[in-house]
Amino acid sequence: MTTMTKRMAPFCGTIALLAQVFVFQGCGGSNNGTTGTGGTPGTGGGTATGGTPGTGGESTSTGGTPGTGGTTTSTGGTTGTAGSSGTGVAACGNAASTGLAIAKGGTCAATDTQVCTKTCGPEKTGTKTETCTATATASGTYPEADCSFSTTTNFMCYAVPTAATASAMCPTTAPMASSACTIADCIVCGGPSATSAAGTGYLDSTGAAKTGYCVCQASATAPSWSCSSNTAWPCPGGVGC
Repeated sequence: MTTMTKRMAPFCGTIALLAQVFVFQGCGGSNNGTTGTGGTPGTGGGTATGGTPGTGGESTSTGGTPGTGGTTTSTGGTTGTAGSSGTGVAACGNAASTGLAIAKGGTCAATDTQVCTKTCGPEKTGTKTETCTATATASGTYPEADCSFSTTTNFMCYAVPTAATASAMCPTTAPMASSACTIADCIVCGGPSATSAAGTGYLDSTGAAKTGYCVCQASATAPSWSCSSNTAWPCPGGVGC
């Protein structure tokens, strides 16, 4: 036992000495290894922009130019004064004092229309005047002038036929004013009568026999006879007759 113990002592001392050496090396500051830098930090990648955002379509639609329709109000036209019928005198209306239409023999006052015109003759081609005779202190009436015609209008359509030129299309009896007719315009029918003098004459709208002529207003929507006395007929004295 003593001999073994003696042999073990130097061995254990050697072990202790080696242990101290290792401890000294492990605790020394100058023997630390170089600190690793790892690697360059990753930058990932560029931020993705995706793509150009879609615009789809226009968010709103203007449709088309808004319609303006028409003028919101209409003034119609200047109120007609009836016209002058080519004579420079206004057409006849109503007499203010009576409220009645101005006509031959009608009553009038000084405050009423003093002179006005009415149409006359075949197809209203002539004019005649109504003139009030009232004074400031007394009422009067409307005498009527004869039917007159323009000196520049051609009245060839109203040329009075002779026995030889009379149209076979004319009725053999007196036509009635304003009644329906079926012949062409510009054919003069009727003619002086009461009773005869080469024609049948015509009947007014009441059926009374008159001396004069008629033509058919063929271009009207409802053609009818337009008649006038021989004193209110443009021919033979008118232009073109």
